Amino acid sequence: MTKQEFRALTKRDFTDEEYEIIEIVYTFHPSISETEGKMQIANLFDNFGFRVIADMLPTAVKAREYEELIVEKKHELEELLEAYNELKNPNAATREA
Repeated sequence: MTKQEFRALTKRDFTDEEYEIIEIVYTFHPSISETEGKMQIANLFDNFGFRVIADMLPTAVKAREYEELIVEKKHELEELLEAYNELKNPNAATREA
């Protein structure tokens, strides 16, 4: 969501610094829906102000860390599976090349 989109959805003003935090919470907090997230975060901001979003930041940051770890581990798993398949079928790699 862009800053302009968020501004159009909300009634309150916000600073650039606040928007950076809003964007992190919107993108990564596990309670924000992937389909209704724009309206959810706008409603939270309008109804409760920046304070509630700031309180959600630690959870959003932790969720982002988990997502990054999951991507990293999936990549490691792919590499391990590839190495294992090469071990099981050593000629398959030379035939494919």
